[in-house]
Amino acid sequence: MHPRFTNIFKIFVVTSQPCTVRNPKIVGGNEAERNEMPFMVSLMRRGGHFCGGTIISERWILTAGHCICNGLQKFMKPAQIQGVVGLHSIREYLNGIGNGPDALRVAFKNIVPHPQYDCNSVQHDIALLEVERPISFTANVQPSCVGSDKGQRSLEQEYGTVSGWGWTHENQAEGDRADVLRKATVKIWNNEDCERSYRALGKSNSIGETQLCAGYENGQIDSCWADSGGPLMSKEHHLVGVVSTGIGCARPGLPGIYTRVSKYVPWIQNVIGSRK
Repeated sequence: MHPRFTNIFKIFVVTSQPCTVRNPKIVGGNEAERNEMPFMVSLMRRGGHFCGGTIISERWILTAGHCICNGLQKFMKPAQIQGVVGLHSIREYLNGIGNGPDALRVAFKNIVPHPQYDCNSVQHDIALLEVERPISFTANVQPSCVGSDKGQRSLEQEYGTVSGWGWTHENQAEGDRADVLRKATVKIWNNEDCERSYRALGKSNSIGETQLCAGYENGQIDSCWADSGGPLMSKEHHLVGVVSTGIGCARPGLPGIYTRVSKYVPWIQNVIGSRK
């Protein structure tokens, strides 16, 4: 399994600012429109994008646990990571052009991995990043709504949207790392069906209740390298998953595996509430 950087929900809001609720123009594997996803964050290290994240309040960004692990499988320090909010084109941002006033770098003062997460595991693959200064929200920089674990209906067989600046092909010799934010429509699977599909292909992966799968039986559309930590949004554009792991990218019968955000709402509330 490589890191990539029965389902019910209601809305959990962690900020006094209304969270972003949009009906996006979902077309699988296309470039997102500028400012279409105002909750997206690019996590950068040494000036380069390596993971995604999601704004959930003026002080907190949610990402994958493995995104905060270094090459020695230890947690990085806050000063080693920067975030960029309001970003569309990485090249434009690095060259200082084209993004307008909304592309803004943020620094972090705290990194909070889930207490049961270990850099050598795919379980509990979730982390919170606390910014040094509150994010100033604009029309194009907004927090996401978060799907909680007490709710209204199953997500199985529904379609979600995954987005990021990751690679456009599993074989990096054939694809490129995206410059402009991209989005794709993926189908949310039943966990048992997902596990059965992996095992049918000789992959003995256990899909736990804190995970969910999304993709297609015939592959072709999926998250990939450097999409890790980015959001999977429901059709109402509520955050329901974090890009976590998988085998390859967009392989038939091997949908992407995401951290199921709803299972971690109590932990998110506790962390945020303890640091006010």
